[in-house]
Amino acid sequence: MLRFTTKMLCMIAFSAFSSINNTFGADPWQLRALPSSVRLDPVSNEIIEHRFKGVPSSASAKGNLLDKNWIYDGKQVSLHAARGEYVSFQLVLTNEADAELTGIKLEMAPFKNGNAELAIKPELFLEWSVNVQSTSTGYLKASLGKGWYPDALIPFKFIQTDSAKVRGRWVYPFTLPDFNNRIPNQKSQIIWVDQFVPIDAQKAKPGTYQSVISVTIGGQTKQIPVSMTVWDFELPNENAFKASLQHEGFLSRMDPKQELAVYQLFKRNRISLMDPTYDPEIQVKNGKVEIQWDKFDKQLKKYLTGEAFTAAQGYAYGPGYGEPLETFALPFDVYGKHGTAGWPDIGKPEVERNAANQAIYSSAIKQVRQHLVPMVNPKKTLLTVYLNGLDESYFPEAWSRMVFYGNLFKKEYPEAKFRVDGAYTKEAMDVIGKSITDWASHTINYNIDTVKSYQQMGIKDWLYGPMLYEAKLNSWVGSSTFIDLPLVNDRAISWSCWKYKTFSWISWGIGAGWERGWYDPESWKDFYKEASEADAEFTYRAFNGNGSVIYKPGMVPNVSEPCPSIRLKTMRDGVQEYEYLRLLAKLDGDTKRADALVNQLIKEPFGDRSIGNLDVWSYDQEQWHKVRMELAGLILKSKK
Repeated sequence: MLRFTTKMLCMIAFSAFSSINNTFGADPWQLRALPSSVRLDPVSNEIIEHRFKGVPSSASAKGNLLDKNWIYDGKQVSLHAARGEYVSFQLVLTNEADAELTGIKLEMAPFKNGNAELAIKPELFLEWSVNVQSTSTGYLKASLGKGWYPDALIPFKFIQTDSAKVRGRWVYPFTLPDFNNRIPNQKSQIIWVDQFVPIDAQKAKPGTYQSVISVTIGGQTKQIPVSMTVWDFELPNENAFKASLQHEGFLSRMDPKQELAVYQLFKRNRISLMDPTYDPEIQVKNGKVEIQWDKFDKQLKKYLTGEAFTAAQGYAYGPGYGEPLETFALPFDVYGKHGTAGWPDIGKPEVERNAANQAIYSSAIKQVRQHLVPMVNPKKTLLTVYLNGLDESYFPEAWSRMVFYGNLFKKEYPEAKFRVDGAYTKEAMDVIGKSITDWASHTINYNIDTVKSYQQMGIKDWLYGPMLYEAKLNSWVGSSTFIDLPLVNDRAISWSCWKYKTFSWISWGIGAGWERGWYDPESWKDFYKEASEADAEFTYRAFNGNGSVIYKPGMVPNVSEPCPSIRLKTMRDGVQEYEYLRLLAKLDGDTKRADALVNQLIKEPFGDRSIGNLDVWSYDQEQWHKVRMELAGLILKSKK
């Protein structure tokens, strides 16, 4: 009887163990890593970029990137970076059990090389996913489909992982599924890791540095070693490329604390910002112009001098330390297509050229120049005149006004650049070409053979608008940012500028719909009563993430600062790599080798030849990695 009872107890115990093993598997949770150039569906664990129809079949058949990829061999992460550069990867925590994972602790040690330790610690972010319920209008082939997309990056200082530091209620604990993101059937939590390498060679000597990232759950700890090779060259502190986002009224109306946080966020990611609505107070009495500068200076002087990007203002380190804004849109405007008054207000087009009104406008230009010349270094800050009233105006009367104002600014404010934005034809450019200095050319008509003639005239051209054209109707917007299009687009725009010798790129929108963006990615949505002939297939537009690459603070519990997006980080990577190309060309004394590398990735984007053609650059992220590594190798050899 005793033997039978003992045998039965053993069988029950074994049965219970087997049940637990079946429920939780051999391992209840896994820890793996991904490159920063792909996104992971947190529900299916599918690589989102592999959904794109333009990806060769071989690209999605290279095995499970979660198990092994070009920066992770299944055991260790291997990174490479120049000084003055940010480098990133993603840690993936996957729940293999049915039970919720709670009490998760995450740690990453500073990078060390022997006794030398980088003073700048890794920056950790929790990836927040948004639910794309309708694909972006007009992108039937290019969209990566519906579902959950990781996009917002929440700094880990806002995630509650240590009970000793929580006062009162837990409002954002670190759990899987995410307590606040509320993703049904969420399988993985994704952590973004940024590391900035100091630009000073004494603070980041060449060599391989080591760190460990670890996760502890219920007393069990798992680790992944991380190595980072610091190359013996540096990117410039100054962001000379001046890639920019412009958004009228977005920055100028913020409270000072939030405004500073946004400017510093973009400085850290090497993207410049422009808002042409920083209007000083102005009075015109009996033809005399008086401008009050106190409010303007209090708000903007620290940005125009670079003080905003120093430790004194909370910018402890990062690209552009101590450097002023790379671009600044002057406050001038005219009455035009939006029905709003100009600055200064001299009335509608039929009266703006009266002698008295011309005198008022000229006086305002002179006073703005007189005030800003001592404050702004035009060699570092590109001063831009952008007249919103003439934005994308495609008729002769508007061209005449562009010529008038372009010539006026050349005379009265020669340091300022006069920029027009839009898809202007040769007919228009023949009229305005000699009166403008900069042209944000809409990508739909960026035909490089034609553009070259304007480059030869000395016009600085900027890429402006969407990256992919399934059809002409994709030219609806002036923004290049979409959540549900391939992530590489936001990187390829900088490489395309190199290929075409474009001055830089500009995109509309910094944070359009950034309040609701946490829960609704459709940042641009409208409906037409009647569709134009060009848009006959669609009487509506709904775009995911268009015109917005950051997320507003205060919308998610405990998150009190603006949060970047993965798309912004991808833009940053492209800008950094542009500086690699510039450095190689400088060392070589020509662009031949740099051009050859670019041509491995970039084909013929933009303009007439791109319409209906999605195969405009490589969508193979491993190939991008290999070309970057080859580019760095050429720089290192050239420096010896």
